[in-house]
Amino acid sequence: MPDAKKILVIDDDKTVHLILKAAIEKEGPFKVYAALDAMQGMMTAKQLKPDLIILDIMMPAGGGFAVYERLQMISATFEVPFLIYSSIPAHEIEKKIKPGLQVEIFSKTARLEEIVAAVKRLTGS
Repeated sequence: MPDAKKILVIDDDKTVHLILKAAIEKEGPFKVYAALDAMQGMMTAKQLKPDLIILDIMMPAGGGFAVYERLQMISATFEVPFLIYSSIPAHEIEKKIKPGLQVEIFSKTARLEEIVAAVKRLTGS
């Protein structure tokens, strides 16, 4: 079995962590890690050097926009792709974070199959 891709979920909702962990880990060689706020997310990302970051925008200890901007400036994480997973409308997020080859934006109402497919695309799995 190939090495598992490291996925870091930065979201203040523990239920989101559990649901994403279960859905993603059963679909391939993935290991999902959790951070419950922006500060913990940034520290974990620097230490873990994940293959993908799933990021909520609305959370305590600094919001997701600040996490994204800061991680884009750090050599250990600036090339890590992001899956933005938020209840904020995509058009609002796109004002600050542009979707592209390294960034996909999803609503928290998206089906898990769509999220897992995006995880596979963004990690090249």
